[in-house]
Amino acid sequence: MASVDNGHPAETERQGPGGRRGRGRRVAAALTLVGVLLAGASLLRDYFDLRWHSSAVDGTPGPVGPARSSSADPTGTPGMTGAPTSPAGDGIGLDTLAVEQGGANIVALPRALRGQAGYDRALTISCPRNTAADKHREVVYPLRRRYFDLATIVRPYFPDDPRAAAYVSVLIAVRQSDGTVNRLERGGREARQDAPASLSADVEGADELALRVQCESPTGVVVLTNARLIAQ
Repeated sequence: MASVDNGHPAETERQGPGGRRGRGRRVAAALTLVGVLLAGASLLRDYFDLRWHSSAVDGTPGPVGPARSSSADPTGTPGMTGAPTSPAGDGIGLDTLAVEQGGANIVALPRALRGQAGYDRALTISCPRNTAADKHREVVYPLRRRYFDLATIVRPYFPDDPRAAAYVSVLIAVRQSDGTVNRLERGGREARQDAPASLSADVEGADELALRVQCESPTGVVVLTNARLIAQ
């Protein structure tokens, strides 16, 4: 027993400081690996945070539902829900201005259209007889260079021929310093009873506004609804 105690130290004692250094290297390696994993996780988190922030800033859209279908009435009934709309609440109603010329061409809204949706503030102009002396009808309003734009919806009404077309032209008169008057066409729109159409025109600088109506059928009228002038 004495030989064990004096001449041959235990295995752990023979390793001495070298054994402790081995364990230290293993612990250091393990800590390094843990550090690398933590750093990698941090980078991944920062990457996905950046992607999320970028999509929020640039407005990348999320999932969207199906598009809504139009509710236009294929039968072309006057006042149909699929008709175009004109700006509401802007400017003043054309029907609030005094008529300068052509007042006799303005008629009452046909009884069949009264009370129907879409015929608010209607300005109804009779169709010409389509003769050599009566090819179009006009209504003239004084603007005195106070307005920028005209907006309205053209709604022809032909009880005898619903497929007949009508055309509305927007003309302006500009008085020059020498007294002459330049008359210019600033827009126009064709429409049918089953296909009303929006009409807008630039009337800036106009002293007068003329609305000219032409019709395929002489038995109808052209209704301008929600006709408005945008003031300067």
